[in-house]
Amino acid sequence: MRHILIDTDTASDDAVALLMALREPGVKVEAITAVAGNCPLEHCVKNALICVEKAGTYAPPVYAGMAKPLFRTRYHSHHIHGEDGMGDMALPTPRLAVEPVHAVDAIIDCAARLKGELEIVTLGPLTNLAMAVLKAPALAEKVKRVYVMGGSGLTPGNITPLAEFNFYADAEAAHLVLTAGLPLTLVGWEIGMGEAFIDERDIERLNNLGELGRFAVRCNRALMAFNARRTERKGFDLPDPTTMAVALYPDIVETSLEAYSWVEYKSERSYGHYVIDSTQLTGEPANARVITRIKPGLFKEKLFSLLSQPLMK
Repeated sequence: MRHILIDTDTASDDAVALLMALREPGVKVEAITAVAGNCPLEHCVKNALICVEKAGTYAPPVYAGMAKPLFRTRYHSHHIHGEDGMGDMALPTPRLAVEPVHAVDAIIDCAARLKGELEIVTLGPLTNLAMAVLKAPALAEKVKRVYVMGGSGLTPGNITPLAEFNFYADAEAAHLVLTAGLPLTLVGWEIGMGEAFIDERDIERLNNLGELGRFAVRCNRALMAFNARRTERKGFDLPDPTTMAVALYPDIVETSLEAYSWVEYKSERSYGHYVIDSTQLTGEPANARVITRIKPGLFKEKLFSLLSQPLMK
């Protein structure tokens, strides 16, 4: 059994990723840690608790973490995911409650308890993980693998011409994580816009799957509207579930590269830019595995399968 911790700024695509992990029998979600990003921390915590209840499997503890970036004012994405991060669905208050321990301490404690077997999947800004590294510098030696949804590979960003949201929201934290010696796998936003993009035919299939499929569509309705205005594509991208799929199913990766990479945080114009030395011009040793392509069709096959399984009562 594999053991994972999910760090999330729970909005609509994070929600789908959480459902996938909680319904995959081959892994145990040891903890979910929330960080401010797509929406304020209290919304991220509430949305994570709702997803745990929706999954209908088991209830890992949920911890609240950092409410703002390390140095900057919080940048949100209400215009993309809605005011509540979930397409303004007016979801009820969850029955489950958040744990009293801070998320940063939960990350450190979980890694120590599992003695090198913990895998971390980050779906939001890296503020929680950066703080954990600062507080416990030996964390890199106690974690098996960290899967990061961040950056936009070798393509333009989605917040600025250079930067993707998660890294732009706290570039200093991203820089700390990338230079901490952690065993990193990076999955960029552009992967979710490719093979993982949910088009009209996929939406119809999700709606026909049952309760969880319909929930996945409804919580992403604000994202659908945003995409329609921005790209004229009908549907929604799922960068966080794509990252989760890479973590859950290693064989989904078709191509990747080992490279030295960093996040720019000193320049205003290029703040949050994830730079990949794909041609080894710096001469620096690789510090991350960067996913460049996933196998066509396999992501959606896994997604539909996980969301179609009967709910456990």
